[in-house]
Amino acid sequence: MKRVILTGFDVFGPYKFNPTRDLAVEYQGKRLGDVEIVGIVLPATYYGAFEMLSEAIDRFFPDTILSTGLASFVPRLRLESVGRNNMSGKYADADGRKPVNQPLIQGGKEYYRINADNVRLANSLFEAGIPSDVSVDAETFICNSLIYLTAMKIEEQGLQIKYAHFHTPWAVGYLDRVALEPGKTTISDADLRKATEIIIRDLAKTC
Repeated sequence: MKRVILTGFDVFGPYKFNPTRDLAVEYQGKRLGDVEIVGIVLPATYYGAFEMLSEAIDRFFPDTILSTGLASFVPRLRLESVGRNNMSGKYADADGRKPVNQPLIQGGKEYYRINADNVRLANSLFEAGIPSDVSVDAETFICNSLIYLTAMKIEEQGLQIKYAHFHTPWAVGYLDRVALEPGKTTISDADLRKATEIIIRDLAKTC
């Protein structure tokens, strides 16, 4: 049995809902074939999110990690490749921290790379009819911090863990509760779950 940690974020900024939070809750304890899923809802904070995930890594010894985040501006599912040593955001995090172009780690490396094969993941999603992008810019908000710190832990501790992260637009099922600005795109609830399962299965094959 292989094990994946699937993370979503709690609510942040003006939002009272977060589809990635519900995704992590929904899949907690489920199995996809020979893959056991540990779903975790992370706080929307620059450091606290990683601290919780780091504790879970040390506790559950996962083979793979899939972290997910909401980005209302992305036009489709976006696979992130790089976390940068920078934090800055439109909104304060859940701790009230609102940095402007500050380093996550003073004197730390400029960036860390995710070790999943995002091109292969994007191809798998495309074959399933789910459009996606591969990005080298995760912006500088909380998802970027989580990517940077998690990839740093995996690299510096030599952990044999495959790690991927995606940003998702709002899922259609939230449109009766969320007022989206004009021009924002959505993803169907079914495609968000299908994409999550495709990525989990794909990561598990490579570890």
